[in-house]
Amino acid sequence: MKAVGLSVVFIAFCSICGADVPFPSYEELVSFDLRKLNPKPQRNNTYKLLELKSVINQVHDVTFLKSLVDSNDGFLRSSTEDGPNLLADNYTVSEGCRESWNQTMTALTINEFWALKMIDASAKIEPGILDGHSKWLGSYDECFNLEAPVKHFYFEPVETQFCFAQIPAKLQYIPLEIDMGLCVPKACSPRDIMKLYNDLFATIERFRPTANPIRVKRVYCPEKPEIDTRAIVAIVILGIFAALILSSTAYDVIVKHWLRQPEVNSSKPALLEQSAETALHNEKSPLLMQDRANIKQKEDSTLEKLILSFSAFSNGKKILQVNQSAGTLTALNGIRFLSISWVVLGHTYAFSMNDASNTSSAYQEIKRWTFQAVSNALVSVDSFFALSGLLLSYLTLKAMKNGHGRLRINWFMFYFHRFWRLTPVYMIMIMISACLSRYFGDGPLWPKNGFEPDFCKDTWWRNLLYINNLFNKKQCFGVSWYLANDMQFFVITPLMLIPLYFHYPLGIGVCFVWLLGSAIAPGVVSNVLDLPPSSFGGGGSPEGRGDYFNNYYIRPHCRIGPYIVGIIVGSLLYKTDCKVKINKFLNLLLWLIFATLAILVLYGLRNPINYPEDALNRDVSALYNATHKIVWGACVCWVIFACATGNGGFINTLLSWSPFVPLARLSYCIYLTHAMVIWTFLGMQRTNIYIDDINTIYLFLGHLVLSCMTAFVASVSFEAPMMGLEKILLKRPSHK
Repeated sequence: MKAVGLSVVFIAFCSICGADVPFPSYEELVSFDLRKLNPKPQRNNTYKLLELKSVINQVHDVTFLKSLVDSNDGFLRSSTEDGPNLLADNYTVSEGCRESWNQTMTALTINEFWALKMIDASAKIEPGILDGHSKWLGSYDECFNLEAPVKHFYFEPVETQFCFAQIPAKLQYIPLEIDMGLCVPKACSPRDIMKLYNDLFATIERFRPTANPIRVKRVYCPEKPEIDTRAIVAIVILGIFAALILSSTAYDVIVKHWLRQPEVNSSKPALLEQSAETALHNEKSPLLMQDRANIKQKEDSTLEKLILSFSAFSNGKKILQVNQSAGTLTALNGIRFLSISWVVLGHTYAFSMNDASNTSSAYQEIKRWTFQAVSNALVSVDSFFALSGLLLSYLTLKAMKNGHGRLRINWFMFYFHRFWRLTPVYMIMIMISACLSRYFGDGPLWPKNGFEPDFCKDTWWRNLLYINNLFNKKQCFGVSWYLANDMQFFVITPLMLIPLYFHYPLGIGVCFVWLLGSAIAPGVVSNVLDLPPSSFGGGGSPEGRGDYFNNYYIRPHCRIGPYIVGIIVGSLLYKTDCKVKINKFLNLLLWLIFATLAILVLYGLRNPINYPEDALNRDVSALYNATHKIVWGACVCWVIFACATGNGGFINTLLSWSPFVPLARLSYCIYLTHAMVIWTFLGMQRTNIYIDDINTIYLFLGHLVLSCMTAFVASVSFEAPMMGLEKILLKRPSHK
């Protein structure tokens, strides 16, 4: 936990090879400590940097390697044993590696094109080391494409592999862990490669003595994964869905919409031949539109409905509809889509930092006032909590009003519908991420186990039960902590909804007791653990910054505040039937108050995060952690309340824009798929990403559009069919 944030922003310029270690956890990707990002170079760093370059640059220098092969003097012997020069057979390496290595070095001396390409594909020292660039990728694709323009070889090319050598180094007090890409013979094991390169470094240092000897700590050679049992099972399940979707769509399009057209065309010419006078005076003559309206369509059988529930054609049309029934809180659509876009923006920055080539200069961008809306994108999730509580309260109280019986509604179906609504597509996304993502691509940055750690196969059941946020370690599907919180909040909502319906003042009192607890709990946790006010820092102890994610950020007792605010405001909309007249001046004043509070939440931590002397003390950090999420939830709920009651003005017009309707329907699947979209892009990069405004804007827009596209596929394929099955099998009425 004390290493939180290292793999995100190369804290202290320490980088981790993307293919060497398990893929960075969600906790690591969203946690930062910016005060460590910009160390001031010491006076003798220049000499040490030159020393580092002089040694590493020789390793893949063709002229130098040729001189090693041609030389027979004692300087070129192994550093650990007596042996001949670079081509010696006495190295403690495997026989196959020795033969391939010697063949490569010999081919290099006569300028064989494939041998030159192997050296060219291996990484050299790159600029920007003092800017945090210590991941040197080389040329991955060139390593596997050794064909010469003219195929004439004295020596046949060896089979190659692309490996990474981890080389610890140090510039004054700045630790560096360099990841250097190597194009080497496939016959060599990681141990063989480490032995060969350490001997190379030792040889170079005999010519150029250094104060800090450079050695390879470990070597990792990623291999293309084989199709395992998990992958086969996942492919079979997806194949079954694909077959159902294709057959259902074909039946829907061909049978329902083509072969079963209403037989009104035969009567149409006769109707059109009627004169206007006859049509007006003969009341018994049906008009064409009346005739069409009165045609009775044959009701589909239950089996036919089950088949059609998987139709991509029908489900796609439902998702893309922009019409909404009267009484809908239309402003929610805009807020939902803008909030999920905000989440994608924050993750675009956070995930890209792991592979940035300019960490230190990117830090200067983070220090800007304007960047606080990105660095504080964490509250976008609180917007969803507030929306979820408000909509649940508003719709459930209306359902209880129209219900019957002592309990007014079927509480079993209340829980079952929620579980069925969220779980199938959620579990399928986990299955794809854990079982298939390793096969999505390749490259020097592609994670060995895909997007999920290997232990996900043992801990997925926590996600199924929505309790994964209660465990500190081994989180599967990192973004799922939000779903666990949301489901846990949902489970306890009847404790507030039932009092709100049967005795509203008592219900409001119960809600405020819960709200008070939701402020006290995170305040106490923050004070006891000395937590910072943000995952970016801004105060707290080093131990507290390590505990922030697991003991505060994902815990339900620290996140429920905005949800309760949403329940209270949703009940107000229900009680007032969305009819509240607010004085023009009072309305303007309320907008100013809530806008000011939102700005304070977003931008209030700029100085504490970026300047250690302004860091918040323990008590102030605890106060901020106790209140800022509740305040943000209140600001979001005010926007909805004002828009729903006719006090939103042009903001309501903007948020109710019709294209937001289908985009809002996709927001859940966007949340589930966007991380995989971003990771796929980053994992397939052949070079490090340069972080600046224009690059990040392009990345964000690309990630958002692709996330919407993948979300549409996921919704049409998995989410909508499951909802259709529920309506058919349980006779659940459709909500228009």
